Amino acid sequence: MIKFIIPFVFICVFSCNLQEKKTIILSKASSKYIDWISEENIIILDAYNIKNTDSILNLADGVILTGGEDINPLEYNDSSNLKLCGPLDYYRDTLERKIFDYAFKNKIPLIGICRGMQMINVATGGTLYGDLPTQIGTEVVHRNNGEVSHEIVLCDTSKLIFPLNADTVLVNSYHHQGLKKISPYLRVIARSFDGIPEAVVMNKDHHPFMIAVQFHPERLEKNNQISRVIKSSFYHQIHKKHKR
Repeated sequence: MIKFIIPFVFICVFSCNLQEKKTIILSKASSKYIDWISEENIIILDAYNIKNTDSILNLADGVILTGGEDINPLEYNDSSNLKLCGPLDYYRDTLERKIFDYAFKNKIPLIGICRGMQMINVATGGTLYGDLPTQIGTEVVHRNNGEVSHEIVLCDTSKLIFPLNADTVLVNSYHHQGLKKISPYLRVIARSFDGIPEAVVMNKDHHPFMIAVQFHPERLEKNNQISRVIKSSFYHQIHKKHKR
């Protein structure tokens, strides 16, 4: 497998059989996401660095809304959270709304990671805590000058994310915001011990495959079972969609 990197445009993983290639759009790429999601016959597009997003959306076989900056609280009509936010990226907020709307309308498989999970909630009518330590306390440390780890409680079943026969699992954590009002489109399947949602799935009445996690599967060890299952579930749905 040969990997070519074309700066600011896209990252491609080629094989000899061009007819089998699938395209994954990352809302904003980094080496961690690329390394995690790369497979043979996959083209990865970095939407953030492509000026005309409309030109690539119809290529999408799958979408990943990645982690990053805080979402502008005006996106969910809560100006009181503005003072609690870190740096905002208005362009990215608009871009990810557009990508989400397209994936939702066209039933394209989608994963949300950290900020991406928060964006899915906001885009479907939910809201966010502006700063977890300030608003709910520090019973669980979700970020401490970098990545930390904590346990989460599996409160519903979804083998798309958690294949384990366990009540709790250990995950990484690097966020100071979290889901507050939960979108009616989403079902919470895991929470941290302070009650903050750590994983959600969209009800299949609304979308066949939309899953999201507050932790970072791309930063887990490559042999981590949860990281592997999220990725394999995503690709299974992509190939299933193309067989119809």
